[in-house]
Amino acid sequence: MDLGQIFTTGNVASYMVNLFTIPKDARIIEPCFGEGAFLRALTDSGYSEVDGYEIDRKLFDNVKNKYTKYNLVNADFLSCSTEQLYDGIIMNPPYIRHEKINDLKELGVSKEKLSENDLFNSLPHTANMYMYFIVKGFSLLRMGGEMIVIFPSSWINTRSGDSFQKMIKECAGIKRRIHISGEVFEKNALVEVLILKLVKGDLNTNYKTEYVHLSNDEFIKLDAPEQSDMVSWKTSFSKLANVRRGLTTGYNEMYINPNLNNKKYMRPIISSPKNICGFSTKDARKDWLFAPLDENLDKKCIEYLTYWKKIILENKKPQTLLNKIATTKTWYRLNLFDCEGIIFSYFVRNDMKFVMNEEQCIIRDNFYIIYPKIDKWILFSLLNNYYTYYQLESMGKKYGAGLLKLQRYDIESITFPDIDAVKENDMHLLKKYGSQLAQNGNRKCIDDITKILSVYSEYDFNMIKQKYETKRKKRLEGL
Repeated sequence: MDLGQIFTTGNVASYMVNLFTIPKDARIIEPCFGEGAFLRALTDSGYSEVDGYEIDRKLFDNVKNKYTKYNLVNADFLSCSTEQLYDGIIMNPPYIRHEKINDLKELGVSKEKLSENDLFNSLPHTANMYMYFIVKGFSLLRMGGEMIVIFPSSWINTRSGDSFQKMIKECAGIKRRIHISGEVFEKNALVEVLILKLVKGDLNTNYKTEYVHLSNDEFIKLDAPEQSDMVSWKTSFSKLANVRRGLTTGYNEMYINPNLNNKKYMRPIISSPKNICGFSTKDARKDWLFAPLDENLDKKCIEYLTYWKKIILENKKPQTLLNKIATTKTWYRLNLFDCEGIIFSYFVRNDMKFVMNEEQCIIRDNFYIIYPKIDKWILFSLLNNYYTYYQLESMGKKYGAGLLKLQRYDIESITFPDIDAVKENDMHLLKKYGSQLAQNGNRKCIDDITKILSVYSEYDFNMIKQKYETKRKKRLEGL
């Protein structure tokens, strides 16, 4: 069972404890103490009045005897009932997406149960688990009390994050906002995080966003990340295209490359960027997706489903399929959708490239699918050029070893030139070079496309190409 546990390093725990300005005899709670990093840091800093919760029995047993002076409880923090108010709260709440919350039913945690608590009425139905922990934490914090929390920063640019951010600002002031990167967690988790210091009741928010990188036990202050100010176009992405994530099976072991010979039940699927050569899916290596569309199944297929149904029932996961088994005979059916469009991997390891799904394959959820609202080859060219690449290099999150992670909101933040102002001959050339790029994969087409677009930008071809290549080089060198 995935409890969303990503453990904070001791250095980060100490860094966060040092953000407190409350006295040493203040009463503090740690709602999900895990391996005890914050308990250790609180002890080292001289705090003695500490309560803690941990739902994981094994972790609780490993930690409780090390901190006998603290009041530690093996229970679910979200359902705890207490009238105790605290001067300080410090936590690294579980990183569980909203669609995975019901996987915790056997521990008494589910979206249905959470919705019964009036405390969480202000949260959207797409709220991730850490949002529930923060709301619950505020309810136990006395006026003037301080909360120090580290959690994913992705909510800042999402729709569900809007109401969450509004809720925070209605009951607390943000005193520190620290974006932290580097060796933050015990395992090298690819999660973009920030640390917030909040003071309940003090609505005077006055802070400067800080950027810190942790390397070799040293906290290094960074300048604010460079914005993509080289591109001053105003046409929004949403005017020319829509975007969504690819297909999530929820159980790849069962659905991807099944041990079946009858291709009647299979659909080609592209599972990895490594399977794609060039800028088209035409020559990509395909996997097979188990996707029967009717109930007329042969004996081998029925045996296959019976085997996996038994595994799911024995393991009581994944929760989504477990629920479907209880409610429908066709529990194995996937909700397939149109994947025809332009695809882009949300992890960039070397060169950027948008790929035309000419084979109309099903696309897995490690890709974004972009649906054009204009001519597909014009949009293809508007995506595959140094102006767009530079914007994404500026917006993405670097994780070392040349890895760049791009969120959906990064894609939606791309801007383009006003296509109504683009000359007819240039539109024809954009179609031509876009089609050639997909056909032969020659990156010279990217130069040709960028040169056409440079006419509509105050930054010429040589300048934008040099700027992009400099940023890309720094990423690949880990700078």
